[in-house]
Amino acid sequence: MKSGQAKLLRKLMDVDFVIHETVLYLDGHPGNQRALEFYKKAAAEQKEIYNQYVTQYGPIVAEDVRQNSWTWIDFPWPWQNDKEVDN
Repeated sequence: MKSGQAKLLRKLMDVDFVIHETVLYLDGHPGNQRALEFYKKAAAEQKEIYNQYVTQYGPIVAEDVRQNSWTWIDFPWPWQNDKEVDN
């Protein structure tokens, strides 16, 4: 996995973690408007990063295939490293 791809994937994983933790907080504090606004901003950031990743590096899940042909298997899996891909 190239360094730019790994960096973007890490950023996506980080924001996914933030969203998950914020959801857990909101479950216990549903009236907290600051937390809700924080969640909305994080969700918007996650969507932007996710779309950027899929556009640049290919699908993360099968539903991300955006062509008229089945290209799901044409890309390395997000967890594969360069050595596995080159074989």
